[in-house]
Amino acid sequence: MSTDADSRSGTRDIGVSVAGLRFAVFSMRNMVFWAAVLAMNFTLFRPSPVDMLFIASFVITLVHMRLFKKLEATRRAVALSLLLLAWAVSYFLASLPHLDEEFVSFELLAKTFAISIGLFGAFASMSWNRRHFETFFKVYIASCVIASILGTIGFLLQSDLLTWDGRARGLLDDPNMYGSFLIPAVIFCAYFLSRGQGSKVLLSGALAIVLLGILLSFSRIGVVATLSCFLAYIFFHNRGRPRRLMLIVGGLFLTSVVLFIFASLTSAEFTTKLLDRLTFAKSYDLGEEGRYHRYLLVLPMILQNPIGLGVLQLEKIFPEPIHNIWLSSFVNYGWGGGISWVILAVGSVVASIRNYRRTKDEISIALMISLIGIVMCSTLHEGEHWRHMWLFFGLVWGFNTSNFGLGTRPDRTDQNRADRPSPQRLVRTAVRSRVGAPADARR
Repeated sequence: MSTDADSRSGTRDIGVSVAGLRFAVFSMRNMVFWAAVLAMNFTLFRPSPVDMLFIASFVITLVHMRLFKKLEATRRAVALSLLLLAWAVSYFLASLPHLDEEFVSFELLAKTFAISIGLFGAFASMSWNRRHFETFFKVYIASCVIASILGTIGFLLQSDLLTWDGRARGLLDDPNMYGSFLIPAVIFCAYFLSRGQGSKVLLSGALAIVLLGILLSFSRIGVVATLSCFLAYIFFHNRGRPRRLMLIVGGLFLTSVVLFIFASLTSAEFTTKLLDRLTFAKSYDLGEEGRYHRYLLVLPMILQNPIGLGVLQLEKIFPEPIHNIWLSSFVNYGWGGGISWVILAVGSVVASIRNYRRTKDEISIALMISLIGIVMCSTLHEGEHWRHMWLFFGLVWGFNTSNFGLGTRPDRTDQNRADRPSPQRLVRTAVRSRVGAPADARR
């Protein structure tokens, strides 16, 4: 008897220790992942410390998965891995003839580090529930607030470290990357404010700081993408409340006016730079060597080179890169790279819509709109090295709907709709009660 009792006690101790180990590894992985997200506002050299942090989080994720009896990789995470692999194989095959050229090997390494973050994000987030995603939202907002403050200070002081061509960039590569990096924080602030979560003062302040940072980046597509995505989320959340929607839009307009006046009064450089950037096409966009004309010139090159030109080869033909990730994927990495990119981009929207239909949770919509804003910016710029873009691809494909059951709190509007019985449901209930009633009652 004592032996059986001791064995049962030992089994319980082992079970508790394994569960505790799983929790410790899971928490450690999340902490490393949050640290990597905070460090994403620093990309001045590659490989960057943020790359090492994301790699460490992936290694811990693999350890966490080994602590469970069954493999936990979801189908979508595996599908994303295959798409990223196809994109990577495409640019490696296209670049093989040029490996002995200067900077080609380093460029391939930098691209591999960047797209790997999508894989790391997918495998990390497939074990998350609503609370973990909301924690990510908060950490990302904090990271963007830091980046925006640095960019604003750099613009006011005209620091060469924190600006490029007089435009705010913080500690990121360029103003366009900086502007696209800040877009998701705007959506996340709107997410928390619309749900009444967190301090309205802190969230409103964070939103104002981030919007000012985007404005001072003077990225034309960044500003357009921010307004489009922000309004898209506001319209989606308040689609059944037109009066509240009008009040919010009016408040946003007033906030934009205040930010514009503040920036104009604070810096004389702001008005000059704003008037200079307030156009749909600059001199480098037009002409025979302009950006838009290069788009037309690469179309026949795509048909003539199914394998692709390889990295850094298009710059030998044109004075500047193509500045369009859709065309760049085809002309630089061949048809395989282009098709992989199209499937990845379109599939991300489809996956997000399916996530929302299954969970009725606006987290999936916030992730989708954030990713769309970043892709909009990369459509006019070189976004292949943008770590945050690949991270959001990973989060969208790693979103595990099975984790959004118990402990979730759906949107109030959707909850009210779910609680309201349909006419068909009322009829079925009445028929069941009538059929199941005693004979005396049915008489």
